[in-house]
Amino acid sequence: MGLFGKKFTIIVVCKANITRSAYLHGYMEHYLKEHLPHVHKKIRILSAGVKARRGGSASQVVKHVARLNGFSLRNHHSAPLTRKTIKSADVILVMEQWQKDDILKRFPHATEKTFRIMEYLWKDNPSEIRDIPDPTGKNTADYEAFIPIAHNEVDRIFRELAREGLI
Repeated sequence: MGLFGKKFTIIVVCKANITRSAYLHGYMEHYLKEHLPHVHKKIRILSAGVKARRGGSASQVVKHVARLNGFSLRNHHSAPLTRKTIKSADVILVMEQWQKDDILKRFPHATEKTFRIMEYLWKDNPSEIRDIPDPTGKNTADYEAFIPIAHNEVDRIFRELAREGLI
């Protein structure tokens, strides 16, 4: 927990906040409840999109994938990334380099806390860091490729946050 009891705030960002960041937001909440219940109250997970419209629901396919993985995105509503959201974040995790570049161009004060998801607390070979491809509107195989990456990254990030004493 941060200074004065402030929750450690993670913002997960993609393009429209209806597929990747929506899924990761829901999965992170689910993961904390299932695997780190003692930490769940110390972390706040938000999601947004660099080009999102306010109030959209998660895509039907990603809602279905979430249900298959034990959680619901029924109450998800997309949100654009704003100055206020950026200010509240301890860390901002994006899916692709262009999203990071867009955020840093618009919000240069966010440089120290904005990372591609695989960059954040990465301990392995830097050449293995890559973007998280967008399966929106693509076939089942693209979603099947996204899910294990998403799950592995959530597990890795929470393990590293705990190891570093941030949660």
